[in-house]
Amino acid sequence: MKFYTTRWNTKLDSRGADRCRLVCALLLLAWGCFQPRALLSQTHYVHPGQSIQQAIERAERGDTIVIAGGEYRENLRVTTRVTLIGRELPRIRGGFVGHTILILASGTVLDGLHVSESGLDLNNDIACIRVEADSVTIRNCLITKPLHGIYVKGGSYVDIHDNRIEGRLDLISEDRGNGIHLWNSQHNTLYRNEVFNTRDGIYFSFTDSTNVHHNYIHNVRYGLHYMYSNNNRFFSNLFEQNVAGAALMYSQYIVFHQNVFARCRGFHAYGLLYQSMDHTSATDNLIIDNSRGVFLNNANFSRFTHNDIVDNDIAIQLFSTGEENVFIANNNINNLSNLVVDSRKTRMVWAADSGGNYWSQYDGYDLDGDGVGDVPFKIQNVFQVIETRFPEIRFYLFSPAARILEIAERSLPVLQMGTEADPLPLMRPVDNTDVPWEKTHHLSRDSSPVLAVLYFLVGGIPVLFLLRISRRRRGK
Repeated sequence: MKFYTTRWNTKLDSRGADRCRLVCALLLLAWGCFQPRALLSQTHYVHPGQSIQQAIERAERGDTIVIAGGEYRENLRVTTRVTLIGRELPRIRGGFVGHTILILASGTVLDGLHVSESGLDLNNDIACIRVEADSVTIRNCLITKPLHGIYVKGGSYVDIHDNRIEGRLDLISEDRGNGIHLWNSQHNTLYRNEVFNTRDGIYFSFTDSTNVHHNYIHNVRYGLHYMYSNNNRFFSNLFEQNVAGAALMYSQYIVFHQNVFARCRGFHAYGLLYQSMDHTSATDNLIIDNSRGVFLNNANFSRFTHNDIVDNDIAIQLFSTGEENVFIANNNINNLSNLVVDSRKTRMVWAADSGGNYWSQYDGYDLDGDGVGDVPFKIQNVFQVIETRFPEIRFYLFSPAARILEIAERSLPVLQMGTEADPLPLMRPVDNTDVPWEKTHHLSRDSSPVLAVLYFLVGGIPVLFLLRISRRRRGK
């Protein structure tokens, strides 16, 4: 009995070993068939005088192409998922014909390239980098002499970050393209990019669910131009010295948080412009030194809370009626005009139970010491009402006539033409600690004390000359 048992156990051990070998063989076969492509990918090297396009055509899916510093005169067409990495910022020049780089393969990565000289056909949306695929990454690139800088057409999940896009000053604004243009695209991320001297900085069209943060957009027409795009978030961006910091149209469910809209100056210049916008939220933004801080036309169900609106010619301008817009806990400081409207009554909500907004021009009192003024603040005076109908009268804003009108309005109720009022004005500024004032520190460095002194001296020369002539005449 013992013999048979031992023999049977031996057979079991033999069969187990065969099975183990079979399983290991199957695992090795599966690993060979399904192992990540990255483990099999190759790295190709391209040097000046060689063709990047040929390297792309030789590459397999997932390969890396390392491009040495230098200059390459060619237009690239990427149809296989590859990673293009530049060393010492190699310059790829498109020769002002077509797209400099056209990406048609999902998962493509561009890293550390200088892309330049796209064609000039606006009708065909020519760009230095044109993306028509998903999950593309563009990072650490310098883009110069573009029409459009980066144009994403139909691609989603695109990651664009740490790029510098410089438009063409040799073209008038209308003939330039946009810095970053997104069309029919979703779930993208744009961050730490600098865009300047293009037509518009970032252009959204039918683009949803995208995060835009920590970008610096300056010296363009519209820092953010935005149409028919929903559910997008913009935070910690700096829009400076543009015709409009952000111009948003025909969209809903947009969030603005901790952005700066600064120094947008001109006859039709705005920090933040809404046209037919619904269900938006603007919190903890800094809107400073613009011709118009906030402009609303047919905006509905939107909230403006905990923003600092400072040193604008007009803090808020309202056109057309809006439903249930809320404007609470904002600091309105040193604006020349607080409010201009095109009607005698709007549907703005200026206060909650806890209070309204802080207005630096408020001269009321707080007898009970609760931090809320006991007298409502009339946001719009009679001069500003007249200004709505006759913008030219703004020339007399600081004239004695304007002051007389303001005093007469207080004394004679018959002159009261504006009805907008904050019923619970705050006596002290709101502690909006999340407003990104630190982003404006460089503004003070833009002005030179030496230039200021020279300007004063040059400006004073005619006055001194006239005084000298006057003294000579009196001496006669």
